[in-house]
Amino acid sequence: MRRHCGNSTSSIPDCIQLFRYLTLIIFALVAIPSFAAEKVPPRLWGDISLYPYLDRVDDATDVTVTISAPLPGRFSYFSYQNFRGVFADGSATFDRSEQNIRWALSEDLPIDLNLQAVVVKGYGNDQWHLGVGWRLHDTGFLKRYFDRLNLVYRLTFQFKRFAAVNDDAWGLEHFFRLYFPGGSDRFYVSGFLDQTFNIDLPDEFPNHPIVTEIQFGARLFDRFYAIAEYRINQYRISENRNFAIGVEYKFRW
Repeated sequence: MRRHCGNSTSSIPDCIQLFRYLTLIIFALVAIPSFAAEKVPPRLWGDISLYPYLDRVDDATDVTVTISAPLPGRFSYFSYQNFRGVFADGSATFDRSEQNIRWALSEDLPIDLNLQAVVVKGYGNDQWHLGVGWRLHDTGFLKRYFDRLNLVYRLTFQFKRFAAVNDDAWGLEHFFRLYFPGGSDRFYVSGFLDQTFNIDLPDEFPNHPIVTEIQFGARLFDRFYAIAEYRINQYRISENRNFAIGVEYKFRW
């Protein structure tokens, strides 16, 4: 039975998690208009990805929404929201979200501090991470090399986790985006790799589990893309690898 806050079948933990998730989204929506007060032109971009085809794993993510925006005072915002079940049973079920607030140490250094909130379906699964990010593509002695390759690469060291369990764990996040040929946005390859260390898991899981997604995109017309995505999620006991095909719409405000 599905539960909804406000009726007799709801539970307080479910409502608390929903409140946390909505609070993060509202914060993001409120933060963006602050550009007006700072006399900075508003900018916001993101994408909506739909995956009607999922190989092997029917209950994997089939809808993803990402949002990214610069904020005043060298701050920036990035988030994604994952949903599943949209194409399997016609009902969107919230799965996972990450909300990131980053602060660049200076205009000249490619280093920033990162506060990340991870909201996961199920009570007690939420996490907070403190980290330091390094934008390798903006680093002086590397910038020419990355520009030549049309490559964006970011590495984040998550040195502290606040969570109900495994709060001693730490991790590395890798993000890359490669445009080709000649920097055109018609074709691209992008993805991420999350590594977690010092985590206590049952014996059937790897000692240092990874989650990775590699996406190939080809522009069809305007801002619509055909996408193919290869995924590995070592937190799944079985069928931890799958393939997804879909479409993506990129928006810019």
